[in-house]
Amino acid sequence: MNNALKDLLFFMLNKNYIGGKHTPEEKAVKSKTRWLNKKEIKKFEEEYKQMINAGFFMKTKKRTGKGTDWHISLNPRKLKDLREVL
Repeated sequence: MNNALKDLLFFMLNKNYIGGKHTPEEKAVKSKTRWLNKKEIKKFEEEYKQMINAGFFMKTKKRTGKGTDWHISLNPRKLKDLREVL
């Protein structure tokens, strides 16, 4: 697993972004991939999509004051599996 993806998971666990509590996807992903080169970012995006497809992240479209954005949170049903992965 990519270090940036681990950092994202730890960040979301520590901030308790689980279930109904969510954060903007763009802000969270950009903060963890800011220092990566293009090859590392591509690898991160592939692993990130796999985690979404596996059901570890819940991705929903939320309406905000600036428009509609994708927001992510951790799936509470997958927390046990997530802790095993980390």
